[in-house]
Amino acid sequence: MKNDIYAIYLRKSREDIETEKYGEGDTLARHEKILKNLASMRKLEIGKIYREVVSGETISERKEMQKLLEDVENETWTGVLVIEVERLARGDTADQGKVSKAFKYSHTKIITPTKTYDPDNEFDEEYFEFGLFMSRREYKTINRRMQKGREISVSEGKFVGNIAPFGYDRIKLTNSKGYSLSINEYEAYIVKEIFRLYTFENATINSVTKKLNNMNLKPRNSEEWKSSSIKDILSNPTYIGKIVWNRRKQIKKSKNGQIIVSRPRNQDYLIYDGLHDPIINNEIWNLAQEKRKQNAPKVKNNSSIKNPLAGLIFCEKCGKPMQRRPYNKENKSDTLICSNAKCNNISSKLCIVEDKIIESLKIWFKNYKINYADENNLNINSNEAIKNTILFMKEEIKKENNRLDRIYNFLENEIYSKEEFIKRSQVIKDNIKNLENKLKEYNYLLRKNAKTENNKNDKLYKIENIIDLYNKLEMAEDKNILLKNILAKVTYLKTKKAIKKDSDPTDFELHIYPKIPKM
Repeated sequence: MKNDIYAIYLRKSREDIETEKYGEGDTLARHEKILKNLASMRKLEIGKIYREVVSGETISERKEMQKLLEDVENETWTGVLVIEVERLARGDTADQGKVSKAFKYSHTKIITPTKTYDPDNEFDEEYFEFGLFMSRREYKTINRRMQKGREISVSEGKFVGNIAPFGYDRIKLTNSKGYSLSINEYEAYIVKEIFRLYTFENATINSVTKKLNNMNLKPRNSEEWKSSSIKDILSNPTYIGKIVWNRRKQIKKSKNGQIIVSRPRNQDYLIYDGLHDPIINNEIWNLAQEKRKQNAPKVKNNSSIKNPLAGLIFCEKCGKPMQRRPYNKENKSDTLICSNAKCNNISSKLCIVEDKIIESLKIWFKNYKINYADENNLNINSNEAIKNTILFMKEEIKKENNRLDRIYNFLENEIYSKEEFIKRSQVIKDNIKNLENKLKEYNYLLRKNAKTENNKNDKLYKIENIIDLYNKLEMAEDKNILLKNILAKVTYLKTKKAIKKDSDPTDFELHIYPKIPKM
């Protein structure tokens, strides 16, 4: 229930991030000071400040915005202070509609330094929605301009990324706008070693990876090299002094009501001469590319997920992801192995691990429902107590109103003087007001409990449906999507090899980490 308490929402835009580079100062701190001064001038009590440090296009990318909307829908705040309405939503029409409805139906005001938007005022509502619409158009215009600017910078040989490729450092150009790359001597040595091993020693990508790890030549942000990182280095034209554009073009797709962003490799990327010095000469580069063409694996058109546990199951020993190892031979099941070549965690059949996970989830959910039922009984008793209190409050209000009627009669019959009437009636009116305020609070609490209860039941039903539906699905990708709804992760450990034919294939440990529903 709102008690004239307000919130502040702060978010950096892309323009803010750019201006900060030129000494404009911290945007959030500046905006926070402005809004706090505004609250002080209007004598508004601030209950919470939401700080968004990511510049996300959609609400799904902005965690603080999600928390704010949840609180707004629960009628937590009388109003929200924001530097401008555009900070609330620059996403698509669906996102803007979500923001608009949240504020409208919760009767929550939006307060900016220049204007206060009251959702109960028809003209303010239209003005607010128009502001969101214009902000979306402005965002698209700015985005197009930024993309065009980046493309021009790339054509001039400048580096437009935020993180320099391994082997280089990102440097600011001295005589013009933009950035370039300078060679990092330590990392460049490793890049040269990768190309040398691959081309002149005829090593495979896997053996290059192992040799680098054995030589203790570490990558920039992790403890050891992976084959995928070696592949990326061997195919990156940056090392021969080039700059590429749109090599990994962003693709957005809608799946299960959510926007999924991917960056697949684009074969039609643009390539320009860079301003930076090369690490590898053209001769070595051409040798490496020729070898990669000869050893290129046959790519299947169907690139869908084959492992239902992808991204969910990890090695208990080293923490690395477990991966599926397929077998093309008949009567040979796929196995689950640790992706770390140095780890000695023993593999198991994928289908057996999968069955054990579902079995464990069923046991967990059964116990979870029992605990929930016990908690639910307590909530029912609590709701009954609230209902009884509401009835008591109504009776008390009725009694106080009867007392007030009698005082009016005493005034009319001149039993009470005017002064006595005012004094006694004010006491009763204050009592009635206090009782009505408490009644509102208890009614709100009862509605909130009912809403929470419905949410709990919906979540329980969803979990039960997922577990029941799992074995009816055929596609590994569909199974993977279902499991990610209720599992945070699973860890796997097996220490004994199955030497005998009658060995127990389930002789392994699984630690299940379900996503406990927020009730």
